[in-house]
Amino acid sequence: MVVTDAGPTYGATEFKCGEKLSLVLERETGRKGNSAVWTVIDRITVSKPTPRHEFLESAFCSSSQFPNDFVLALGEMVEQPDRSYRSENVVAAWRFDIQSEKMTAIPVEGMLCELDPGD
Repeated sequence: MVVTDAGPTYGATEFKCGEKLSLVLERETGRKGNSAVWTVIDRITVSKPTPRHEFLESAFCSSSQFPNDFVLALGEMVEQPDRSYRSENVVAAWRFDIQSEKMTAIPVEGMLCELDPGD
């Protein structure tokens, strides 16, 4: 989920269908009782290069080229000797461009996704 300082709340939902992955970017557009109402504003659908490839969540990813943006990647999370996980074989990356309400492709160079053992 992406919350902007002065604007709406955004969320991303991942769907898996065989060898395809879909990521849907949604904007909260209202409330119905206690539940949020979401509107789809962008979608990415990709084929998995290997069974281990997955969308790597923006909560654990950063890009040296876009240090202030929410980013995500398509890659593998591999366990490290210290029991943490780190991204490898990253083949694609995107940033959430809130101004245009799109997920924009970015270079994979400088992408890193990490997960500590306690997370």
